[in-house]
Amino acid sequence: MRNLVDFFRNATLVSIRRQKGTNRIIKKGGKARVTKLDGIIQRLYEDNIEGKVSDERFAKLTATYEAEQRQLEHRIAELQSFMANTKNESLGVDTFLSMVRRYTDIKELDAEIIRVFVEKILVYKAEKVDGHRVQRIKIIYNGIGEIPTTPVNEKTA
Repeated sequence: MRNLVDFFRNATLVSIRRQKGTNRIIKKGGKARVTKLDGIIQRLYEDNIEGKVSDERFAKLTATYEAEQRQLEHRIAELQSFMANTKNESLGVDTFLSMVRRYTDIKELDAEIIRVFVEKILVYKAEKVDGHRVQRIKIIYNGIGEIPTTPVNEKTA
């Protein structure tokens, strides 16, 4: 059971850390670009005032740069939201693992254990595939969601 707990914790934390690192880099680059665009727009404004850039050209360029800034700011906000959700996700994993620790010696699967560990079970319609009955089942666990599984042969199930 300890190996299972360590497996879930490590797999989830590695995935979360990797995604957070990637998002942090993207967010940092986006913020740097927004700051750079502010400087570009300011210089463009000064060039327009000095007559180096026509009013028409100034309007086109600033519209383009400001649209890029809005897109970047929207993306940064999405990343911040995603990073907050990722933090909640890691808390969900910790909660699930604490439940696993409480029930380390399960002898029989009963209603209480199912309520503690399982959020919902989706049972799909049975199908015939190559002459074999196949039925897909999806288990959504409390705190961690679905754990990807491989199909099970009817004879071994």
